[in-house]
Amino acid sequence: MKIEVELVETYRYEGIPGTRFRFRIKGTNIYFNVTADNLEEAAAKVEQMIRNLELDKYLEKVMKDDDKKT
Repeated sequence: MKIEVELVETYRYEGIPGTRFRFRIKGTNIYFNVTADNLEEAAAKVEQMIRNLELDKYLEKVMKDDDKKT
């Protein structure tokens, strides 16, 4: 299953190095906040977090269960 993420916002805190990026997994209320120097680095961090948490397996199971209910 391919998980799609979208960039919600980008912001900086005064005195903290790097830029904060906020992503959301499409179709869910799951958000990721990461600090990175650029968008590509931030996206790579989010992809790694998704793999580490095994969210793709969990979301695939949940979506299959939702399809059975309808």
